[in-house]
Amino acid sequence: MAMYIVMGRMVRGRTIVDAGQLRALVYAAAEPEDGLEHVYAETDLEGAGAVLFLCATSAERAEATAVRIVDRLLAQDELRGWEWEGRRGEA
Repeated sequence: MAMYIVMGRMVRGRTIVDAGQLRALVYAAAEPEDGLEHVYAETDLEGAGAVLFLCATSAERAEATAVRIVDRLLAQDELRGWEWEGRRGEA
């Protein structure tokens, strides 16, 4: 396994969270088998940037895992209305 970095941006919804809260929410959304090692987050008035450090067997698997984590993350009440940039309108 190797360490992969997956970066993305979230557009703020109806709630406001700071970087520390967002990191905690990402960790809470991850499951042990996801291989999440570290999260970096930075918030601003429009949303947040996030960097997930994942242990995976390939870049493709790391990307797929990041999508699953983000789907669980955005389902949390604390991020009501937030969206992962570039995925708006997708089910």
